[in-house]
Amino acid sequence: MMKKIMALTVAAVFALISFACKPAGKYGDLKEYLNDVIKANEDYITALEKSSSAKEVAEAITEMGEKLEKLVKRGEEIEKKYPEMKAWDKKNPPAEVKEEFEKMEAMSQKLLTVSMKMMKYMMDPEVMKASQEMAKKVGQTGVMK
Repeated sequence: MMKKIMALTVAAVFALISFACKPAGKYGDLKEYLNDVIKANEDYITALEKSSSAKEVAEAITEMGEKLEKLVKRGEEIEKKYPEMKAWDKKNPPAEVKEEFEKMEAMSQKLLTVSMKMMKYMMDPEVMKASQEMAKKVGQTGVMK
């Protein structure tokens, strides 16, 4: 009985270590980056969906701007490392990152829908300021153009 418990414990520890490791493969770091972009966008969409005031929309934009500022820098490094990305058809990327690209495509549609809700607050000074700040942080490069 003790041997079974030890074997299960070792297996559980091994599984935890395996899940904690970064994605492997040729595009492991790209995959990790894309998942971070997806998570940031999911959080942004959720915050906008829950927003019921201009102040809450401005807060969501500000938080997204902070996340994007970090992601843009990483994105530039990724683009330098994988210049072949520019030639990829966004509808048909390499199999290793296809799932992430599909998630991003679906998410862009959801973001478009939720952005319509945000439109009624766009002329609010707080929202305008937050939007301008985010644009400055992201700069001209954008994340995964």
